[in-house]
Amino acid sequence: MSGVSLSEQMGAMALVDELRHSQTEIQKHLDLPQHRKAVAERIREFYKAKGVEVEDALVEQGVRNYFATRLTYEAPTLRWWETRLADTFIRRGQRLKWVAIWTPIILYSLYAWTQVISDFKQQGRYTQADLVSLQNEAHTRTQQVFLLQEQLAKLEPQVASAQVAAAGRLLDKAKTQLARAREQASIKLPQFALPEEQRSFNDGVMVSNATSDLRKSATSLEAMRAQLDDIGSLLMAAQKLKTLTTSREFLVASKVVPEVAAAAKEAQGALDDADTRGVAVAMAKVDQAVRLTDQQSLNPSYLAALEAARASVRQMNLSQADAAQFQPLLTKVDQAIKALDVAGTTSGLKEIDQLLAFAKTPLTLDIVSRTGEKSMVERNYDPTGGKSWYLLIEATDTAGNVMPVPITSIETGEKRYAKMFGVRVDQATYQEVKNDKLADGHVDNRRLGSKDANSLSFKFLKGRTTAKPAYILEW
Repeated sequence: MSGVSLSEQMGAMALVDELRHSQTEIQKHLDLPQHRKAVAERIREFYKAKGVEVEDALVEQGVRNYFATRLTYEAPTLRWWETRLADTFIRRGQRLKWVAIWTPIILYSLYAWTQVISDFKQQGRYTQADLVSLQNEAHTRTQQVFLLQEQLAKLEPQVASAQVAAAGRLLDKAKTQLARAREQASIKLPQFALPEEQRSFNDGVMVSNATSDLRKSATSLEAMRAQLDDIGSLLMAAQKLKTLTTSREFLVASKVVPEVAAAAKEAQGALDDADTRGVAVAMAKVDQAVRLTDQQSLNPSYLAALEAARASVRQMNLSQADAAQFQPLLTKVDQAIKALDVAGTTSGLKEIDQLLAFAKTPLTLDIVSRTGEKSMVERNYDPTGGKSWYLLIEATDTAGNVMPVPITSIETGEKRYAKMFGVRVDQATYQEVKNDKLADGHVDNRRLGSKDANSLSFKFLKGRTTAKPAYILEW
């Protein structure tokens, strides 16, 4: 027992007393008749000690009434503003919903009325210069209406002859737009800008309406210009489709390939509905039909051109090495035709034709010898200290015309047709030509080689070039 501290004892006793008190209070409420009886007895003893005579029935009635209302809550009487505030708080969710709905409406209404008042004040703020400016603008609009009316009149017979229903409907819309623009450009204005205090309300309204109508007129004219452009584009697309469908290529392709006929039919439908589906859509459909027809008609014509090129190569009796140079080009065109690549096929056939023309033409290879132009180039390779020497050459036909020839640069790998190119020679030949030119400004011994007809190979004079001549295109 000696180990218990005073603080622990006092803390525990406080808790015991609290529990005992709570138990007592609970017991009072659980045994209310007995408790009322004890209270009544205590009151009678109190009055008896004071010498006051009180009837037992009166004591009983008082105690009973006390205990009947002891645990009853009576709400206090609120003033009117307290009642309204409490009601607002209780109904805050519903009221906030209405506030959220009506606040924007009220604010917009206030803004609109502010604008009306501002516009009303603004109507009276015009000068004589403003009236003149509006009159000039109205005159400009009238001229624009007249010009567009002339343009519309020129289009009308084209639309009638094209027999494109959508173009006719667009033309009717353009006429309506023009009439609206003409009406909007016909404005009325006060004759003079009177002092502000002498102006009537109608004068201000007249100026305001004129300004608004001219703005609308500009919009109407812009819309009409767009409609006239659409009509012109639609007529061009219709003519393009008509030209296509009457062409031999289309007639052949549409019988063989159903997609070609279907594309043309779809394009015609897009033209008929261009006023609702859009002119751009109709133009795209027509272009698609043309493109598909071109692709399908590619094989017959271009295959024939390719076979003709092959025959030309065979007829030239080229050497095996020269004939091999045509093979990559022929293969490239063949693949382009199979892929329906019009651009690739066309460019490939042009390359073959150019190389055939070069092969057929006999050429002489001469050193360039003109005043102000180089005749030779010396290359110095700094990292290695090596050198190489080139003579600048041009190829001429029998008539003396300089002809472009296919050259591949040893320095860059670039291959192109060039009218002038460098041929590598040994140092002795280079020095010989240099001395020749230094003597009188011209190269007397210009001939370096030749190319025979029906050949792609150059023949260089013995002793004037290296064993395997190399070429350059830049100097």
